[in-house]
Amino acid sequence: MSLSSEGIEKLNCYPTHTRMFLLMLMALVLGACVSKPVSIVSEEEVLDSETISATGVAAADKLLSQGESLRLSGDYAGAANQFERGIRMAPRSASLYLALAKTRLAMQDYRNAQQMAQRAVSLLPSKPKGAEQTTKAEAWLVVAQAKEKSGDKEGANRARENAQAVW
Repeated sequence: MSLSSEGIEKLNCYPTHTRMFLLMLMALVLGACVSKPVSIVSEEEVLDSETISATGVAAADKLLSQGESLRLSGDYAGAANQFERGIRMAPRSASLYLALAKTRLAMQDYRNAQQMAQRAVSLLPSKPKGAEQTTKAEAWLVVAQAKEKSGDKEGANRARENAQAVW
C-alpha cells in the first residue's frame, strides 16, 4: 500500500496528533502482518527428545526422569528397566509407555515399540490438549517409525497421518 500525493494531502487536513496516531496505527497493523518462520522438527528429533508429561505418581515420575536420562545417554536396557518399573506403579501413564516405546525403537525391537506406542495412544483422550496432544502425536510417530523399519510403508504413512491429525 502506498500513499499518493492526494492521500498525503488528505492526511494534512488532520491535526498533527491525529496524523501521528493514524501513522502509528498503520505501523501496528502492518507489523502484525509479519510472522516468524516456523521451524520444522524432524521425526528423529521428536523421537530423540525427552518425554515431557508427568505420570501423576511421584515415584513413577522419578523413574521416568531417571529412565529418560539413561535413554538419552544410550543405556537402553537400563532405561527400559526404569520405565517398566514405573509402569508397574502407574499402569495408566501414557508417558511411561511412550518412553518405553522410544527406548524399544532405539533397541530395534520394532514389534514391542509399536505395541507400547499404541498402548500410550489408547490411554489418551480422543481429542487431547497440551502435553497429552504432544504425547499422542509422538506415540503415533513411534508407530510410524516401527512400521517403516519393519517394512510396512503403508502402515507407516497411516500412522503419520494419525500423528498429523492430532495437531
